[in-house]
Amino acid sequence: MAAIENIRSLSRAQSRPEHHSPEFRRPLTTKLHLYEALYTLNRGFEATMLGLHRLAELGVFQGKGLDDYKVAVELTRAEANEELAATLQEYEEDDSAYWDRRRHEREKQLQDPDDVFFAARDRKQEIKEQIKTLQQGLARQSAGKRRGRSRKKRRK
Repeated sequence: MAAIENIRSLSRAQSRPEHHSPEFRRPLTTKLHLYEALYTLNRGFEATMLGLHRLAELGVFQGKGLDDYKVAVELTRAEANEELAATLQEYEEDDSAYWDRRRHEREKQLQDPDDVFFAARDRKQEIKEQIKTLQQGLARQSAGKRRGRSRKKRRK
């Protein structure tokens, strides 16, 4: 349980607001230590379960006592894994955002300055097509109104 408390305190210390600035990046070693701690923790729970099973084979546990211990161990494991997974998820999201920004920065560095003009030309063409579509819609709408007026005149 000391390992869980150490990870919790590490998580709390590193989830302060200043750590969510765009320039901040947690050290890779910290993330690796968290994954290693998760593995070690689960290995310990598995060893505990094997120990309970061996004790049951030796006849130490009678009745449902063993089942109660198994449920308690597995519940503790699930809760610890849930908390650690949430911390790891946070680390991974931060890491993904960091590397996404780096990729965008790199793409900007490699981008041809003339690409801006090509993008502007393409956007201008898109706008022309949108205007044309809107004008066609307005023409259909006004033609429909004219037909409606002529029908009303015939009825009178």
